[in-house]
Amino acid sequence: MKWLYGFTYLVGICLSVSPLYAQSSLKDLQQIQLLSQEECIIVQVNADWNFSASLDLNGLNNCVWFNASIDDKEYGAIIANEWKVVSVPTIIMFEYGKEVKRFEAGLSFNLDKNKIIKDIKDEIDEIQLRKFQ
Repeated sequence: MKWLYGFTYLVGICLSVSPLYAQSSLKDLQQIQLLSQEECIIVQVNADWNFSASLDLNGLNNCVWFNASIDDKEYGAIIANEWKVVSVPTIIMFEYGKEVKRFEAGLSFNLDKNKIIKDIKDEIDEIQLRKFQ
């Protein structure tokens, strides 16, 4: 019976980071560590004061995405240091925990939405193709 509870817990964790689940903000460090288990992850790192410059990533398929704030007391400084975030917003794409692409804002603290979304979709297609190679 204990294995059934364990299995249910594991399924709950998987669903909480799957593309079927509503994607949102990172909530804690444990969730960040689980990201390395997913095939395609996009993390948009921003600061609370620059939230208006965040891109809407809702239209992306085949990839789980999250927003993270460097102002978060629990994980903000760790993310900024570990992922070497030097400007906000920064969008980082991971494939099984390995960084494959990064988009960083310049002095304007803005990203070119149309170009970035196209580049992200192209990279997602590449990740999907690598599954079959």
